[in-house]
Amino acid sequence: MVIKIVSGVLGTAGLAWLVLLFSSKAVLVSERVEERTFHERLVCTYFTGSGTIRKEYLHTESGRIGRAACPRWETVPPAQ
Repeated sequence: MVIKIVSGVLGTAGLAWLVLLFSSKAVLVSERVEERTFHERLVCTYFTGSGTIRKEYLHTESGRIGRAACPRWETVPPAQ
């Protein structure tokens, strides 16, 4: 019974990794707010299947100017 559960979890994780690897999407893995001199920056880290990318946004609690939270999914920019 334990082997079926472990193999199911590993199979699902492997399938999710392959989907991220061969698509142009990334999933959020970390989110933090950094203090700057006159404003706050929202720093978002995404896993792409082959590595991580980092995006920075202006942060406000209300989200009227900038963002209140990181988007859960991000489109990976094409390689140049």
